[in-house]
Amino acid sequence: MSYISPFTITALILAGGQGSRLGGRDKGLMPWQGKPVAARLAELLRPFCDELLISCNRNQSEYGRWADRLVGDAVPDYPGPLAGILAGLRHCRGTHLLVVPCDLPRLESSVLEALLRKALARPQWPCLTRTGGDWQPLVSVLPGSALPELEAFWEQGGRAPLRWLLAQPHSILQLPAKDPRLANANHMADWAAGQGG
Repeated sequence: MSYISPFTITALILAGGQGSRLGGRDKGLMPWQGKPVAARLAELLRPFCDELLISCNRNQSEYGRWADRLVGDAVPDYPGPLAGILAGLRHCRGTHLLVVPCDLPRLESSVLEALLRKALARPQWPCLTRTGGDWQPLVSVLPGSALPELEAFWEQGGRAPLRWLLAQPHSILQLPAKDPRLANANHMADWAAGQGG
């Protein structure tokens, strides 16, 4: 069931990273308030989507518990989040792909609702998020029709999601600077607050 008509939403959790800043730990499996963060994000996304994908390159048996389908990078050696987005768009069955990275343990449904409503105003455009002056390109809604442009960008060697998004017409969900709901947990200290269960 789609949260906002006329969209049909496929959601994508990006969990395919190398976890280099976490000593190689799989970030999507980091515990947050008693459960893996990917499990928490999956629960958060379910009311908004018709299907849930998780982009992962390891621990597929774990991630398979929370996703309808798993997708992986088409090339080896952890080429970055754009590879996961590309895989998600290639497997997207909805009209739009709702993208969320696994390093946002404090993400709330209010952000997803606002993002989808902003995207609905111009459904033919990608919609990305900004907190103050800081871009959050991995929290975005992409029309399925953007796949050819993204594939061309990838084939030309492009790997930066923000560069691709800003190179085309787009919408922006503007949020306050340092919005805690979009605080990235990239280091072990960032996860400490959620370790108490």
